[in-house]
Amino acid sequence: MEGLSGVTAQSMADEDQANAKAFRFENTAAGLTQMPLLVLTADDGLAPDSDALVHAIAAQGGHKVTAIHVATDHSWSDHRIALESTILTWLAGLH
Repeated sequence: MEGLSGVTAQSMADEDQANAKAFRFENTAAGLTQMPLLVLTADDGLAPDSDALVHAIAAQGGHKVTAIHVATDHSWSDHRIALESTILTWLAGLH
């Protein structure tokens, strides 16, 4: 946890819970429709939130999203070279 004045782990958890709808990934979709975006997910339980963002961007006309899911852990421990290669290839395609 970062050292923020007056902030505790419980106060951060309470803020997340109180603002769960406002803090959803897909709420940022409108601002991302024209931006190239690489969305990488793993088997860490977070893929549904990322998938919702990808679908929300597409629903608003965004077509510059590359979404890739790999069956690995959150740190991509057994797919680090593939992760590096994927990112470098995606970046090279941006021109």
